[in-house]
Amino acid sequence: MRPTLALYSRTLSASYESFFRYTGGRWLHDEERQLALRYQRFDVDALKQVVLDCTGADAVMDIRKLAEGRCNKAFLVQLKNSSSVIARIPTPISGPPHLVTASEVATMDFVRNRLELRQVPRVLAWCSRAAETPVGAEYIIMDQAVGVRLDTVWSGLSMLQKLHVVRQWVEFESPLVQAFSGTSAYGSLYYRTDVLAQKTREIVRDGGTDAEFVIGPSVEDRLWSKEDFRDTLDIDRGSWPDVASFLKSRVDLQRAWIRACASRPKHDTALSLPPQLQEPDAHLRLLDQYESVARYFIPKDDRLLRPTLAFTDSIPGNIFLSQEALARGEIELSSVIDWQHTALLPSYLQSRIPLFIDDSIPALDQDVDNLERERSRLRTMYHALYQDAGLDIVWAALLPLGGRTPMQRSLPLLASVCWNAGYTRLKRELITASRHWPAIVGADVPCPLTFSAEEISQHTADEEAYREGEEWRTYVQSEIGIQNDGWVDHEEYDRAVELNRGMRDLWLASLKDVEVEAGLNPAELWPYRDVL
Repeated sequence: MRPTLALYSRTLSASYESFFRYTGGRWLHDEERQLALRYQRFDVDALKQVVLDCTGADAVMDIRKLAEGRCNKAFLVQLKNSSSVIARIPTPISGPPHLVTASEVATMDFVRNRLELRQVPRVLAWCSRAAETPVGAEYIIMDQAVGVRLDTVWSGLSMLQKLHVVRQWVEFESPLVQAFSGTSAYGSLYYRTDVLAQKTREIVRDGGTDAEFVIGPSVEDRLWSKEDFRDTLDIDRGSWPDVASFLKSRVDLQRAWIRACASRPKHDTALSLPPQLQEPDAHLRLLDQYESVARYFIPKDDRLLRPTLAFTDSIPGNIFLSQEALARGEIELSSVIDWQHTALLPSYLQSRIPLFIDDSIPALDQDVDNLERERSRLRTMYHALYQDAGLDIVWAALLPLGGRTPMQRSLPLLASVCWNAGYTRLKRELITASRHWPAIVGADVPCPLTFSAEEISQHTADEEAYREGEEWRTYVQSEIGIQNDGWVDHEEYDRAVELNRGMRDLWLASLKDVEVEAGLNPAELWPYRDVL
């Protein structure tokens, strides 16, 4: 008897289940929800048809999952004509439906074709509205990145070759950071037809308004995170006409999240911060204090405020070098991928040393001191190319090259992560600002901040408690071999489970002389108890 169409459809769908599921690792905590946030069904045959339509190929010979991260599933599609393309499907956790894909495609198009940076892959087809495509999900079909990934060859490059990588990167990056000098708005890039007019602001380049592209709502990941329900909050996500409104939106987001989601825990868990650092009202008061002085720390020099399209995900896995050039002993940047979540933000908050320098991969026989000397030399080269070569002295002046981070940068960044990581550091910065107010802001401006001697003394104790708590959490996670959210490689999962059990037992043994609340099982306070 022939199978029914429904049975055939179910069988076909089941055969592609590994495409839909997250298969890149496991979690020791809340694994069911983590997997659900990354699960994305789609019609594989419809996706193949889209590939055939946009490439003109006769047939798809193979499709396989090439890579998978938190936000995307990337598939390598091999065609009958021996060529290959990439089909990428965003996961539910990637960001706002429609906007996250529409913005990424517009950004790639702008950078590749308006700025003529051909290292950005060509987009062949795309859809940002899942309901409007037979695929049943948003997708981007693009050329496969050309070359070899930087992380696969970095440790084998000579110092001279690494310096050439930095030079090549600056030649690629500098047009990006200078592209919007005439524009006065912040947000993410879109095609004009893809976003509501009331949410957009104009792009001004070469003295004229851009007819095709506009600045719309920001798709920065921090504004739309599903893990902590930020995506549900009704807050201003741009676009913004000025720095003041942009900074206010950051504080409003943190304040709205604290009011909706934060609470002081009933019991201390093994890795939680001390209770006094998890008081929602204390965080809200601190954000009020920051907001009372925020305007004084906006740079007066307009050059520091220019909207800047920085490629912030400059990890070596997103950067490719020409294989042919390497064979000749030369360095040539061939591809730069992953433009998701890109935004135009004030330059003084965007400037940074590329991650492939600051997080560079050590060679097998390279000690820590040698690695840091190498990184220092590469940072100096990066700064010199902007400063001494005159490419962009403003960008060079903003780079964090060590030493204390300027308050104009540290204050808004800490305020935006107040609950999770910024409370004690933000309060210390505000205490310092109040002590040195005349020198920082001016003697003619009254300081709205006041901290009593008792508050300052308590904060010193809070800082120490925070430091100890973070050191303990980092130690536990390092010993188990997991990331902050409990993620671990498949190959290391069983080992991590056993190490987790050992760390839990070690912690329980340390409580023998500590009074435990009646009726409370301390083992229930271990954060990775799901697998025990």
